[in-house]
Amino acid sequence: MAIFDFTAAQVLTAAQMDNLQANDYNQTVSTKTADYVLVAADKGTRVAMNAAGSTTITVNTDLFAAGDSLAIHNIGAGVCTVTAGTATVTSSGSLAIPQWGSGTLYFTSAGASIWFPSQQGGLHYITGASFSAVSSVSLPTNTFTSTYANYKIIFVVLGCSVGGTLLQFRLRTSGTDNSAASYFVGLSGVNIDAGTVDILRSTSGTFCNLVKLNGTFANVAIIDMIGPVPVNYTNWTAQTFGLNVANNEFGAFSGAGIHNSLTVFDSMTFSPAFGAVTFSGTYKIYGYSNS
Repeated sequence: MAIFDFTAAQVLTAAQMDNLQANDYNQTVSTKTADYVLVAADKGTRVAMNAAGSTTITVNTDLFAAGDSLAIHNIGAGVCTVTAGTATVTSSGSLAIPQWGSGTLYFTSAGASIWFPSQQGGLHYITGASFSAVSSVSLPTNTFTSTYANYKIIFVVLGCSVGGTLLQFRLRTSGTDNSAASYFVGLSGVNIDAGTVDILRSTSGTFCNLVKLNGTFANVAIIDMIGPVPVNYTNWTAQTFGLNVANNEFGAFSGAGIHNSLTVFDSMTFSPAFGAVTFSGTYKIYGYSNS
């Protein structure tokens, strides 16, 4: 609904009175398909982002007053990020809006706003993708940021070109994998049908082992990454399991690890043994709410 500019002694029409109620039942919506900079007319409306790739909605100062608000939602496949331009944007949650996500931008002054994401508490979706017949998968740069202290990663391998290959990962900073001999890892697992126990252990390794892959395995690695961004040691726990349909075998591993260096990480790379082996699958990354 557009804002009316009334004058003294003006007589309201029936249509104008109806329009005054319109936003309570049918909010004015403007759809954007590319990066967008908010304008004063967006006050009290809903901005809908619909783009296949990543986009931004920029917030500048002197367009809104204290108490003004607007809604933003994202129906596109690309993540839309609320971005501070000349105004400040404060939030206890993520400023990234995934597909089907939404929230309210509320102004405390002409130059300061607060982003209230509709999703509160629990896990917040950050990013995800599928991959096919590749030798490695790197999460996007700045997947890990100061927005969240801890992260959950669900990494699913649906096929591997060489059976018996180990799924491994390295932590990553500014587009570069960290291959220092600082990975301390302990994993133990059971092959249920064979009744055997396997132990994967490394000290001062240059990567972290997770689980063995086979061409017919549907392997899942669920990783809790603890504190990758602060200048501190990065810790993680991992649960991995998979089913070999051809041999009717089931295996499960559990363990933990630490990167023994005071390093800030913003991403990580997964690979089958960091060799000439390809794999396919999907991944999803979530941030744990800080409150």
